[in-house]
Amino acid sequence: MKVKVKICGIKTIEAAQAASDAGADFLGLNFVPSSKRYIRPEKAKEIIDNLSGAAAKVGVFMDADISEINKLIDYLKLQYVQLHGNESARYSKLIYNAKIIKTLSLPFDFDVEEATNKIRRYKADYFLLDREIQGKGELLNPDKVRKLTSTFPIILAGGLTVGNVGGFVRLTKPKAVDAAGGVETNGVKDKEKIIKFIKEAKSYDI
Repeated sequence: MKVKVKICGIKTIEAAQAASDAGADFLGLNFVPSSKRYIRPEKAKEIIDNLSGAAAKVGVFMDADISEINKLIDYLKLQYVQLHGNESARYSKLIYNAKIIKTLSLPFDFDVEEATNKIRRYKADYFLLDREIQGKGELLNPDKVRKLTSTFPIILAGGLTVGNVGGFVRLTKPKAVDAAGGVETNGVKDKEKIIKFIKEAKSYDI
């Protein structure tokens, strides 16, 4: 079985189509206003309406109002909602018509038991493991990540690039991997990096 790939922080139709054509399974659209990868819902709809391919559309939110999330699910026909903040387990149950990805922001040498207990409190389709400070620091401890991927549907994120994704797929065997900055050049999605990242990630069985 091949790992699935999520390309996050999509802001243009060119990046979305390149990722879709290269075999991305998920496309992440960031609706966190404070993020440098924030996209207006109207622009996201323009991209989705002009995109061909089967990649699932993921809306990324952080402690957003439930009604706003449900409104965007309907407006954009999102298949997944990624909760990237301090949302409670009850919060996720109020989201309708979309599957859930719950993010855990962790330090490099995180406590496996603590992470396990947190995961078990949530009803989610995937759990995304990211670095404690987004965009900074070491990649998560692969031995500890593997202990979680052996039990839970994990998406591994945080510092993955063309150069290291293959090794981390082999070591940790997640259900999916996620890249944003790792497929950019000077803050802009790079088509060649997207293609190479997806090819490298899917080169190994999990």
